[in-house]
Amino acid sequence: MKIMVISDLHNDENYTKAAIDLFKKESFDKLFVLGDIGIDSIRLLNPLHEKILAVKGNCDGYDLDDIARFNLPYINYDYDFSKFIVMSHGNFYSDFNYDKPYDIFLEGHTHMSLLVKKKNGQIVANPGSLSDPRDYSHSYLVMDEKGLRVIDINSNEVVHFLEY
Repeated sequence: MKIMVISDLHNDENYTKAAIDLFKKESFDKLFVLGDIGIDSIRLLNPLHEKILAVKGNCDGYDLDDIARFNLPYINYDYDFSKFIVMSHGNFYSDFNYDKPYDIFLEGHTHMSLLVKKKNGQIVANPGSLSDPRDYSHSYLVMDEKGLRVIDINSNEVVHFLEY
């Protein structure tokens, strides 16, 4: 199982296409999209709708619900790698105000990549932003049986790595 996690596309068609091409080339099983997507990026992602789990971001309006072929709740859940995964954009729900148990909390919104293992073993991860990073790395996140890796989509360099 291999999962790609992206966030904060902000309607950037070039980086959306780059992510889709990489998703197909690297044979990812699932694509998690953590909000702030945009109408044009939604249209590009729609053909992958059966493999997408997504959440709505603070810049995503209600008009996207009619365009997206995948659901856009404010919070979403999955279970992979024997881990309960919570997905949120980070504007409503974050690891600071989510009080239910989880193993991995995925959030976007900050445009900065982050991998943190808390004292209780919970992991908080942010893939950063593909289109408009604030940490200078146009990045995405890979989840597989080895752990979590944040990767710069332009250089293919691993920015952060964390084992489960």
